Amino acid sequence: MRKNILTPYFILAAFILFTIAHHGYAFFGHYGFDDLHYARLANAFLQGEVDYSDHYSYRFAILIPTAVAYALFGVNDFASALSPLLCTFLILYLVFAALRQSSNFTLAIGLGLSACSNWLLYYSDKLMPDIYVALAVMLSMFIVDRYKYQSDHSKPQRYALGLVAALGFGWLAKETIVVTLPMLLAWVLADVIQRRHLKFWAYTIVYGLVLLGAYFTLIWALTGNFLERLDAIASNSYLNACSYDQQSIEVLLKRLFYDFFALASTEGILFSFVFIGAYLFRKNGMRMFIQADSLSFYASSALLLFFASNFMSISLKAYVPMCLDPRHYLFLIPVAAVPAARIIGEFLEEKKYGWQLLVGLTLAALFLYSINGQLFDKPYLPGLILVAGFYFLPSKAPVFESLFTLLFLGILLIGPIQQMQYARKVQYRAQRAIAYQQFIDKNEPCYIITDPVQQRLGEYYSGFNPSRKDQFLSFDQVNFDSLDGRKQYLYLNWHTQYLSGLNSADLPDYVRNLDTLTNPAIYQNKALNMAIYELKAKPKAYLVGAILLQSLNDFEGSTTTYWEQSAGSLKHRGKLAHRFNEFSATFNYPLDSLGQVQATGIRIAAKALLNVPDATQCKLVISIENPEGAYFWQALDVVKFIKVYDNWWPVNYEVEVAKTALKPNSRLKVYLWNEDKKEGWVDDFEVRVMELH
Repeated sequence: MRKNILTPYFILAAFILFTIAHHGYAFFGHYGFDDLHYARLANAFLQGEVDYSDHYSYRFAILIPTAVAYALFGVNDFASALSPLLCTFLILYLVFAALRQSSNFTLAIGLGLSACSNWLLYYSDKLMPDIYVALAVMLSMFIVDRYKYQSDHSKPQRYALGLVAALGFGWLAKETIVVTLPMLLAWVLADVIQRRHLKFWAYTIVYGLVLLGAYFTLIWALTGNFLERLDAIASNSYLNACSYDQQSIEVLLKRLFYDFFALASTEGILFSFVFIGAYLFRKNGMRMFIQADSLSFYASSALLLFFASNFMSISLKAYVPMCLDPRHYLFLIPVAAVPAARIIGEFLEEKKYGWQLLVGLTLAALFLYSINGQLFDKPYLPGLILVAGFYFLPSKAPVFESLFTLLFLGILLIGPIQQMQYARKVQYRAQRAIAYQQFIDKNEPCYIITDPVQQRLGEYYSGFNPSRKDQFLSFDQVNFDSLDGRKQYLYLNWHTQYLSGLNSADLPDYVRNLDTLTNPAIYQNKALNMAIYELKAKPKAYLVGAILLQSLNDFEGSTTTYWEQSAGSLKHRGKLAHRFNEFSATFNYPLDSLGQVQATGIRIAAKALLNVPDATQCKLVISIENPEGAYFWQALDVVKFIKVYDNWWPVNYEVEVAKTALKPNSRLKVYLWNEDKKEGWVDDFEVRVMELH
């Protein structure tokens, strides 16, 4: 019996305030693609414009509340963050309600396992659907738990309607709610076998069918096609690293039996499941799947959901598990936090599951160490030390329970603190202020040329207003010959270039070789690595002149001049190609053979077809060296070109070298360098050298 019935509410309020403080102090900003696409769709939804060919347009659970927030507060970061924050608060309330009858220590630990999870915290204010799915899954489990273990079972239809509504909300947020199907089936089978709660499930099935019928009828009324959402998903799909049906069986098996567990370990998702595992490996632990009580229900459901998240296909046409991105698995965090907190509570009060916890945390810490060589950046080893210290304490004084809880919460804060430190380095709000001061507030007639993410942010800051005088353009949208007489600015931001997947080699010629005397900087911030230049003269791009050298190695078996290590070509996935581990076949050419270069400089272009069976650290290297060593060396990570493993992908790289930089007796070397020495295949390796004027 609690001495103060208000204490649980103070604990809940503390964690909600912590989430708000995180948003205020360490808001990272926007990725610039999916999140700002939702912002654009929500704003268009507000104007009555819906593109039903875009499968994101069917995610009404995120678009409608965001559109309402935009109507009330305008298109801004507060409005964008409002509904995901409310979802996060509701998730914390559900965890609170599920643990309300437990001790204050258990309640604080359960809320800590949720609110202090760095990924749930990170996405608590992001305009992304995953926090909505997490709310839907947690609400579904809470409703079933309340009906089965906390009610008199007199109103099954009310709880069934609540369950169907929660799952429907998840479906309106994102299609990955389907991963709950194995868990739902297990719930039904456990009750059918034991002949209990049959009316509840009968009502659930009926309401579910009615809701599905109403939903597809609505889709038909809006689009003229019952299956338009499914067709839109199919038409918007593209080949990517998560297309496991298009990759080798080795890639799929690694995804199923290693990569998912490695992700869960390194991102801290596995932590709560270690405690659930201790509950499973107690005497008669398998009986928890009978779900005789609330703890068994939550624990077994969390495990079922964990393994369904790994093994279940999200495609009806092929076996395609979910992508390995932590945000797709946010729903596992609060679901596992409830049983984990109760298990920790029993450990605190009765020292149950002691050796199971010690073994589980030891194995988790060792697994993490085998992955990244770290032990203290995640909570497994610190948690092991804390559990061991408490387990072997002879005293059970209440003060030790308080101390354990405080230390446990401190351990959970390791990830969020690291995340906050990085967010403070990014200084998103300072970046946003610069955009407003220099452009948005002025709204002068001009073109702002920048990277794709900054371009999207500019339109977002402008409220997606098509009548503004300024216009943000990404590098690939610019044609200087077609621009009118408005001022032109070059807006360079290292952070948004990084988010755009651009490095210095990917920038256009006129950016890499900007004449800052003719085009002066009007703003610079070295701390943020940002600069704005006014383009007073049309940027001069290099003009490509004559081709001085061209060499293609197709590895068909014939000897190719200037190519080394080309022997040993083998057939691979329909191509006669060159297999390499650390270094590929190398183009080695004496540059003096070009004669005296008359142009301003030369452009060296390399391209090839590359096939790697797994994640790679491979680089495409262009080097120029003389007898004294390499004096020009540039390399490009090819991972940006690899959309799907074990498939052929074109990679290319271009560099410019000024005439004055070339030295006598130099040799040009072009090759692929695999730092991790894993197997790779290359074909149609071509090198060209061209004049630049």
